[in-house]
Amino acid sequence: MLRNKKNTLLLAGLYATALPSFSAWAEDVPTVVVSATRSSQSSVTIPSNIKIISREQIEASGAINLTQVISSVGGVHVTDLFGDGAQTTVSMRGFGASAISNTLIIVDGRRINNIDLSGPDLNTISIKDIEQVEIIQSSAGVLYGDQAVGGVINVITRKPEDFTVDAKVQTGSYGRSRFQGRVSDRINDDVSYVVSSDFLRTDNYRDNNKLDNMNFLGRLDYEFSAGNVYAELQRVTRDQELPGALFVNEVEVNRRQSTANYADDYLDTETNVARIGSKTSITDKWFLEAELATREFAYESVQSSSYGVNTTPYFIDSEQLEFTPRVIGVLPFNGADAVITSGVDYLNADYESYLKDEQTSMSYYLQAVIPVVKNTSLTLGGRKGRVENDMTSFYATGETSDRFTAFELGLQSKLNKHLSVFVRYDENFRFAKVDELSFTTSGLALKTQTGESSELGFEWNEQAYKVKAQLYRLELKDEIAYDPTAVGPNSPTYSGANVNLDPTTHDGLIVEADYALNKQLGLNAVFAYTDATFDSGAFAGNKISGVPERKASLIANYKPDHKIATYMEVLYTDEHYMSGDNTNSADKLDAYTVVNVNATYRWDELEVSARVNNLFDKEYTEAASTSYGTATFFPSPEINFWLSAAVRFQ
Repeated sequence: MLRNKKNTLLLAGLYATALPSFSAWAEDVPTVVVSATRSSQSSVTIPSNIKIISREQIEASGAINLTQVISSVGGVHVTDLFGDGAQTTVSMRGFGASAISNTLIIVDGRRINNIDLSGPDLNTISIKDIEQVEIIQSSAGVLYGDQAVGGVINVITRKPEDFTVDAKVQTGSYGRSRFQGRVSDRINDDVSYVVSSDFLRTDNYRDNNKLDNMNFLGRLDYEFSAGNVYAELQRVTRDQELPGALFVNEVEVNRRQSTANYADDYLDTETNVARIGSKTSITDKWFLEAELATREFAYESVQSSSYGVNTTPYFIDSEQLEFTPRVIGVLPFNGADAVITSGVDYLNADYESYLKDEQTSMSYYLQAVIPVVKNTSLTLGGRKGRVENDMTSFYATGETSDRFTAFELGLQSKLNKHLSVFVRYDENFRFAKVDELSFTTSGLALKTQTGESSELGFEWNEQAYKVKAQLYRLELKDEIAYDPTAVGPNSPTYSGANVNLDPTTHDGLIVEADYALNKQLGLNAVFAYTDATFDSGAFAGNKISGVPERKASLIANYKPDHKIATYMEVLYTDEHYMSGDNTNSADKLDAYTVVNVNATYRWDELEVSARVNNLFDKEYTEAASTSYGTATFFPSPEINFWLSAAVRFQ
């Protein structure tokens, strides 16, 4: 995937580590970062620009779900279909309809991305169970592999602690009601546990959009002299009515309506996860970490269209097994620590819907973060692996396989106590999803999508303010996407198929600043610019649809005392071509600015809070698409609120 070996050497400076986050610099105790090396580290410089959102920041925002947590992050574009976090697309580095396949989302290192085109369900991650969110704002193909193209979102969950009972009840607009409970305790010095539950019911903003979501999680930890071992079980069910899309004239009449076509549409899912893992000291310098996880996913849905009623249910049954062992060495070198990570990622999935497929992938990776001189580190690594599919479907039957290789290389340096700079290079890839493989133009097999990412950045840190900026370029070959104009798999009579696109380039800039006016008031501002275009072919020079060029956010936190905390965020999204409009010929989706606020009052064990979303009652749309000149919309919620009361006993 490198153009040639000379380019590899010339780009030796184009891989680096940025700084973990501004908040980490503000504290005397370094922030522990997991995503940097796939192990908990605090002293090592990290191999990507990683944004860290702490539990304290999540609680201050009053966020109800993970979607709200990440919406204000620079370079992240979130499209929430219904405003409830249940069907959310997360795009990083300028992807439109294919964003769900180019942003990797993981929980404690376990993938929640599916092997088909159904997006990861962020509502399987209960907000109460999140300890920290780490967002790699760049390609991470070597360390994380398939789909880590635009970036990676790694959710770190809360671990067992001394006896604690948390309970929260919530109510709000659209018939919302929610109960969250969590119990954690140490049975003795060695054994601890967590049991948590989350029940959500809401009618939602649109008609015919009721949602029932239940999330149960249990974890047991055992600690011994050389490390620890844990076991975890989770069950999540979601039952939701689907309101469908609206034409523009229907939005103008009643943006909350659902037309008669969708009266019987629904989506029911069930997810069961079992996971065991361990971290063991081999010596005082070398550690072994490993996780074995299984995930069973069942999906049943009836989805009609604006043009007609569908009554035939669509089913998915998927079983996925992951095994991810790795060896980590933390070795003194040149007055600092070198971190060596070597591991294996194994995935086996059995998938059944209108097609059957067994997918197996195995890859090996090695990464080294080496302090070459004082305050300067070199990062380099590589990944090699293979994917195999054994498919039976109406359009395609047989075995396919592909091999891949990716490399990373970079340099980071802290020039003085205020300034750090980095340069970075990383290769990335993504395999075709199973339903993409089965629906192609006859005789044209899909190639694996490959890409090269380069970036340059700096961070300036003062006591009262911090500023960082990052420039990047992402060049993709054989990007996989659905083309409605391609020759279909049936015959030339019917159009539409999954294809490899002509080369695309994604250029961008992310600038972020923190400013502490005093101990009570802090500000955070982010500006992100994305230029995603086709390099050649029928769409040469056109913008990739579904990608806003500019996004900006401003966040203010004000804490007059230890009892009262207030929070406000202003989120701006630029106008952009609707998803599917790669010809750039239809009207753009309007720009919008949304203001969300939260206020919290704490008194001993009791906490009450109120969050208002879309404070100024803006009528806007996050999700819209166009096909054959006709646009359809999923209107976003107007002003709405959540009221919460929580109690904690320790």
